[in-house]
Amino acid sequence: MSHLIESVADLTARSDRDELEITLASVTAKLLCATRLTFWRIASFAGELRLQERVRLTEGRLAVSDGHLDLGDLPALEARADLRACYQSKTPIQLRRDENGQHGHVFPVASARGVVGFLEIYHPTPMGEDQHRLVSGLLSIYRNHLRILDYSEYDELTGLLNRKTFDGSLANFVRVDAPSLDFADPHDRIGGRRAANPDQQAWLAVLDIDFFKRINDRFGHLYGDEVLILLAQLMRSSFREADRLFRCGGEEFVVILAPTEADFAESVLERFRRIVEGADFPQVGRVTVSIGYTGVTSRDNGLTAFGRADEALYVAKRQGRNQVQCYEHLVTGGILQDRTLISADVEMF
Repeated sequence: MSHLIESVADLTARSDRDELEITLASVTAKLLCATRLTFWRIASFAGELRLQERVRLTEGRLAVSDGHLDLGDLPALEARADLRACYQSKTPIQLRRDENGQHGHVFPVASARGVVGFLEIYHPTPMGEDQHRLVSGLLSIYRNHLRILDYSEYDELTGLLNRKTFDGSLANFVRVDAPSLDFADPHDRIGGRRAANPDQQAWLAVLDIDFFKRINDRFGHLYGDEVLILLAQLMRSSFREADRLFRCGGEEFVVILAPTEADFAESVLERFRRIVEGADFPQVGRVTVSIGYTGVTSRDNGLTAFGRADEALYVAKRQGRNQVQCYEHLVTGGILQDRTLISADVEMF
């Protein structure tokens, strides 16, 4: 009983979602004495559900996948009939024995949005009723904890991440190692450690709705809120699953692009600007955005990277709005001086 209480305490102590997944997998494997366990996360790509192997436990050894893999390379959910059946029924499924004679079971992992993943567990003997209840109980605790994280991390109006989560999210994109947990070897990666690509880095963009005050003054705040909601929907449909989208207050939004080449980052942001320009906003009509962005380095924190992107945004506003400006290009062109905003007097957001 003491082991169970300690496991629940460890699970609910995690405030990082990646660490929470690792903890859930490790705790479940320990309590069941499982020979093998895999935590699958469901991702959406090009209108299709994909499977990302997030955590793998084999013979007590843990491996964690790279969080920024290309979703187009992931296997489709449709390719796994057993996982698809679990997804559709939202109930545990007993699997066939594996090549070593181990009994397999898969449990749906749910959040308030529905099934978001699976726990695939192999055990020397079929699971008994008590073991089923144990796993179901742990998954209920996990789901409730996710609900608490959602409430604290997401903007209520748009459903995007809020400014409180910004610093931690940026740190996840620039750190090299996996979460350092007491039961995990941070050097084990599913598929091996990804080699650093000097041509790729994360990018931070600040987006601002042009003349948003005029929209509120002319049409009222209800229509202003509708513009914010529709813009958030356009962001979710335009950026990749691995990117992070934030509403940072008022009409200001932030995007952290997962590591990619400079040309691709520029094209993605320019494409989004055109999408907004061509969208229909009921009653309001045409809406445009100005965007400033910068590359993120391992030396950055939220304030320094945001400060550079915000300088580029200011140039976009000053030069006529409805455009994308890159901080590094502006420095090279002599329009901005290369500097980092580290003054304590600068207030974030």
